[in-house]
Amino acid sequence: MSDARGQMEWEQTASLMALVVNLVRDPKKSKPAKPDAFNPYAQKVQKITKAPLSILKDVFCKGAS
Repeated sequence: MSDARGQMEWEQTASLMALVVNLVRDPKKSKPAKPDAFNPYAQKVQKITKAPLSILKDVFCKGAS
């Protein structure tokens, strides 16, 4: 329960931090900041790279080279 409260408080704090950064930034030089950049509880999204199916064949099939 205390972990959920900490996450909620960090969401609020991160939103305020992003707001302050966006108020003082130069729109021509930088992109808007998002609250997830300041939130330690925010999960990072990993980009999935595409690979050819032959790699799966090499990994999972024993005698298929």
